[in-house]
Amino acid sequence: EVITMKANFNSHRRAVLCALALFAILAGVASAQDYRAKVQGMVLDPSGAAVAGAMVTLRNINTSLENAKQCDSVGHYLFDLVQPGTYSVSVQASGFQKFVQQNVTVLTRGDVTVNATLTVGEITQSVNVTEEVSSVEFNTSTMTTTVQGNMLKDLPVLARNPFTLAMLNPAVVNQYWDVAHRNPFYMWSNGGLDIGGPTGGKNDQELDGTTLNVSARGSYNAPMDAVQELAIQQNAMDSEFGFSAGGTLSLSMKSGTNDFHGTTYYFGRTPALNALANRITRDP
Repeated sequence: EVITMKANFNSHRRAVLCALALFAILAGVASAQDYRAKVQGMVLDPSGAAVAGAMVTLRNINTSLENAKQCDSVGHYLFDLVQPGTYSVSVQASGFQKFVQQNVTVLTRGDVTVNATLTVGEITQSVNVTEEVSSVEFNTSTMTTTVQGNMLKDLPVLARNPFTLAMLNPAVVNQYWDVAHRNPFYMWSNGGLDIGGPTGGKNDQELDGTTLNVSARGSYNAPMDAVQELAIQQNAMDSEFGFSAGGTLSLSMKSGTNDFHGTTYYFGRTPALNALANRITRDP
């Protein structure tokens, strides 16, 4: 009997260890689905040669937070895990004028390339570029549509459901069965979109990199005012997005600024104010 109890204990312990190992693996996979972006590029001199060791500073315009890195031996720099927002990139190197690129817009899961060509001169002098950086991503083949914050703020959304704006992508087809079920508290509607094909119920919904899926349904709809961006990935997605058989809907939340601000809204409808579908029967 003692031998049997010991064998059962060992079997139970192995099962617990296997479960813990599986949990650790799944947790690692889940954390790999990141909503943050990359900013990278090359630093060159006027002849096109790499400037090794140049200091590159990435500055968040809204929060004034800065991150500095040195270029490698081939003049390449990389900032990863960058929060979506508006940034400036400045480059300094001995014997060259300071280079500053303003208006660098970083989108959810973006990969922005900012190349800098330095001009020979004193470091106290500065070359300031104010034109916006190209939104073309050269480092990924993923087909992504990003709905930015100004569209979330200005476009009228009947149901106050941020996932509804995915339909701005021409490849997204609406499979909701009526308008009422688009409301924020109906989680099924988010999974009822076809993204580049019959993917309804198979899409991955994420909030700041954390999956919201419960089977084919979503589990939470963030308030419109709290959302920074919505990214819709159609196909050829990076390997970290292996959870779903369809597309990926990724919400990123606002991270705040140095200023105090807020919004408030009232969500309500009065049927008496609805347009009439039938002027004879006066049905709304």
